[in-house]
Amino acid sequence: MNAGTASPDLRPLLATNPHAPAGLIAELGHCALPRVRAAAAANPSATPDLLAKLTADEDAMVRRCVAANWACPPECLTRLSYDDGHWIRVAVAANPGTEPGVVELLAVDDVDLVRGAAAGNPRCPQPVLLGLAADRDRRVRDCAVQNPEASADVLVKAYRPVLFACRLLMAGNPAAPLALLEELIGDPYAAVRVAVARNRLTPPLLLGKLAADEDQMVKTTALRHPSVPYGLVAHTPASQNPVLRRAVAGNPICPPRQLTTLAADTEPDVRRAAAANPSLTVGGAFLLAGDGEAAVRAALAGNRSVPFPVLAVLAADGEALVRQRVAFNAAASPALLDPLADDGEPLVRGGVARHPAATAATHRRLLADAVTAVREALAGGSRHEDVLTELAAAAAE
Repeated sequence: MNAGTASPDLRPLLATNPHAPAGLIAELGHCALPRVRAAAAANPSATPDLLAKLTADEDAMVRRCVAANWACPPECLTRLSYDDGHWIRVAVAANPGTEPGVVELLAVDDVDLVRGAAAGNPRCPQPVLLGLAADRDRRVRDCAVQNPEASADVLVKAYRPVLFACRLLMAGNPAAPLALLEELIGDPYAAVRVAVARNRLTPPLLLGKLAADEDQMVKTTALRHPSVPYGLVAHTPASQNPVLRRAVAGNPICPPRQLTTLAADTEPDVRRAAAANPSLTVGGAFLLAGDGEAAVRAALAGNRSVPFPVLAVLAADGEALVRQRVAFNAAASPALLDPLADDGEPLVRGGVARHPAATAATHRRLLADAVTAVREALAGGSRHEDVLTELAAAAAE
């Protein structure tokens, strides 16, 4: 049989589908194949009863998937915290649904990886986290440095400025104290300064300094940050440096008029950044829909803020890449997706098969698709119960 028309077992994909009905997930959770049970155990739609049953599964990977599922009942996580498999205890320690008392228990585990997972859990009690900040293992301390809920005392205690990795992790943590961020914008390594520029809570004053950094990557990262001083974004479009113009074209605070100007830039990379900007004006979107570069139109086709008339133009584009991005665009409507289900390119049909807005009728048409990848996308993304039930029945034959 041709590889493109083979009929693989779709049950693992069906079991991962977050839109699959609880009844189907429960049925797959009783499958004889461990990989199918593991996928069902990881599904956010898994019922508490199913997760409770799989807590005692003989396969370690199944139990690990239960332990990592945010929907797992606290009592199941407590039971799994005593599992002999340390990777299962790691999953419990990292799960935000785990009770603080259980996280505290795992914070003294003999295995460093388990303590590290506890140190990174946002529900880890601060007194416990303070103890982990001084742990003998560097990886555990690094996990404490990354915890977004860590107090300033925890971060200062865990911080080892002589270690590059520790500085890098601190630079990216939104909970990092301002004094440390001020210190890190002068770090000798550009990667650390880039991490500060990417930090979602870096204040405008520091971003303004980073926008003047001698390293181009640091500078452009700061200019893309939505909290960078507005004046810097407003004046950069006049720059002779196309890399800086591209950075500003991708910033959602870029003034509409300047964004429209950047949409007509001579550099394709600048126009592509403008095409992906959620603040792009309707006029700019129509302008870019006729761009001569397929990569620019593809970026526009993936922009969720693009209005329906523009997406309709892009859905009929001659380049498969552009149509594919429309099919994957979360804002695409059923009216656009239905004709794309008959597209000659499997990647386009696969996008429709995975799209949550596609109608049941559209997805039923794709059940007969000859390409395996399209049916796999349908199994992993469709939200229509009758379609998923039919796929499950065919897989069981």
